[in-house]
Amino acid sequence: MALSDMALASNEKRQQRIMLLRQGFNEERYQSISQAAAYFHYTYQTVAKWAKDGDIPLLDLHGRPVVPVTDANQAQVNLDRRLANINKLSNLFNQRKVVTVAAAAKEFKYSPQTIASWAVQGDIPLLQEDGTTVVAVNDDNLPAWLDDDYLAAIEHQ
Repeated sequence: MALSDMALASNEKRQQRIMLLRQGFNEERYQSISQAAAYFHYTYQTVAKWAKDGDIPLLDLHGRPVVPVTDANQAQVNLDRRLANINKLSNLFNQRKVVTVAAAAKEFKYSPQTIASWAVQGDIPLLQEDGTTVVAVNDDNLPAWLDDDYLAAIEHQ
């Protein structure tokens, strides 16, 4: 294999990784370079370079996009998929299969930030690491398994 063939193959793999990075960004799997690096098992620097080269406004360590956000490069979120994921999250919570943001992130393979965002949008009182709920528990979002003793314990934390 000639060196030029190897270079083309390497560039093709890099372009594929950038496309996968964009796809995951559009699917809300991650919003930051750190989250994407953990998802792909690559270094922060590598993912940052892909984000810049692919014009993907992932957030850096300071919460700023690595490229300017434009209409063309914003996440193209599939709202039907988001709604389906929120409904699935609600069902899993109500069945007591996932009760924490961390458990839901593991189940869905999405970042905890995305899960927390869905919990807010779906009014799902998932527990956070500090023991508080993402949204306040009320009569509308109270699952049958959540009893008064459990609620009292959450309120006193």
